Amino acid sequence: MKMKELDCSHWYLDIEMDYGSDLDLLMAVDILKFFMLSAVKTMFGEVAASSTLDILKFDEEERRAIVRVPSENYAKFRAALTMCSAVRLDKDVFPFIFTIKQASSCLLSLTGPQRIIT
Repeated sequence: MKMKELDCSHWYLDIEMDYGSDLDLLMAVDILKFFMLSAVKTMFGEVAASSTLDILKFDEEERRAIVRVPSENYAKFRAALTMCSAVRLDKDVFPFIFTIKQASSCLLSLTGPQRIIT
């Protein structure tokens, strides 16, 4: 009996953000989405940054977000966030680091325990 293959049209990422206290008052879902897309735009250009990006959950206190991206843009999106060290807002540049805690093609698997490599 052959198992049914799942259609992985999206990838889900559990992302932790580290940024200075200057952005505490400004941080919102729309601004976070802008920062993520600007990181992709900086590394891969306008076409890659025009892809869809959905922030499913955002926790300001823990500085974490659950994000959904299309499978065809997952590698570029993850690479851009990994390489990002600062974001530009108007004329100011703020240190901003994205850490990808977990990634999966199934949203449910993000609820399980994390695997820590030592």
